[in-house]
Amino acid sequence: MHHTLNVARQPILNRSEQIVGYEFFYRDAYGECSIDDPRHATASVLVNLLNQLGSASAFGDAVAFINTDGPLLLTDILRTLPKEKFVFELSASMKMSARIHEAIRYFHALGYRFALDNASFHPHYFDTFSPIFPYIEYAKFDVTQTDIEQFHNHPNPYSKMKLVAQKVEFYEMAEAYEQLGFEYFQGFYFAKAHLITTQRIDPQYMDVMSLFSLLQHNGSIEQICDAFKQQHILSLQLIQFLHSVHPEHLDGVLSVREMIERLGTGALMQWLLLIIYSKSGTKAMDEKNPHAVFAQARIDAMLSLLEKVSPSPDEKLLEHARLIALLSLLEGIMNVPIQHIIDTLHPDNVIEEALITHSGILGRIYASVLKLEKGDVSGAAILLKSYNISIESLARNIPEAYTASGIITPPIG
Repeated sequence: MHHTLNVARQPILNRSEQIVGYEFFYRDAYGECSIDDPRHATASVLVNLLNQLGSASAFGDAVAFINTDGPLLLTDILRTLPKEKFVFELSASMKMSARIHEAIRYFHALGYRFALDNASFHPHYFDTFSPIFPYIEYAKFDVTQTDIEQFHNHPNPYSKMKLVAQKVEFYEMAEAYEQLGFEYFQGFYFAKAHLITTQRIDPQYMDVMSLFSLLQHNGSIEQICDAFKQQHILSLQLIQFLHSVHPEHLDGVLSVREMIERLGTGALMQWLLLIIYSKSGTKAMDEKNPHAVFAQARIDAMLSLLEKVSPSPDEKLLEHARLIALLSLLEGIMNVPIQHIIDTLHPDNVIEEALITHSGILGRIYASVLKLEKGDVSGAAILLKSYNISIESLARNIPEAYTASGIITPPIG
């Protein structure tokens, strides 16, 4: 099992050579562009951007151009995504049907934006795609495959769209298309596609399927939340997803349950469907991802220490401890600065103080977990001395979870 996340990104610039967007391209675990299933490729790119990398680091305030297949448009997945952050590109090879036509019209009416990828003046292309022209904002032309003289024909069927020249390799190409009224440019002359590579962290595929089935059968909020308590990696991805596309759902939250209630079970179901389509979940027999093991270990350690410090913690305290561990992992594994998390979430003072100053009972526990991850059992014991937690107790009960990750130094004590 390969634990590497790859996605390619190429900027789209305006006439002033300012970046206005990025097109993202599917890449497999080897960094290759081998697409057998367009729906899988689209879903994989979206999961990589929103659940793993995070939109802030992947494209910031720019617009993400995503190649989209027809069947994905027949789901409600797009409705879980903010319309202002994305433009969905329609491939010239897409098989147009009445249902896909209606889906594009429907999403356009909701404010979603579409682009024609590799637009053409060929009669067959025009016959296939002209019925959806009223719903298209951008037309992208491959300058290596386009007869520039055709733009002098009148009337120009693309005149009401924003025109993008792609695969621009020379200055003269850019200049010629700018004179034709093209506003945007993409290609090697400006920048090559850059391969973004990082360590991926995925939930168990069968866990995702099980939760999706639970939602299909109208499972209760208690059942859904219980499932998330057993699936820490999925919880972590949910927080990153909401941080990427719906930060308002994180404002002031105190638990994963509150996030789920704000998102809604319908949107949650579509998010899970996106993960299923992306095939990004791991199988039980796959080699354990060390980052996934590490994340599991931190959460388990937080909860284990809390039960030692407070033998009968109430559900609220447990939820706070779980959320602190999850938020800290956004920084440790997904590279989201902790202060940025605080500024976005505006969490309860108990959670903020635990994460920033390590104060309060949960802050002491979190600081102790960080000590344990560095192998400093004595330091962790000093932090928890007032709660009568001994070095021997820590050494007996905590190391197993951490040594399994293969990332940190085993505690000594």
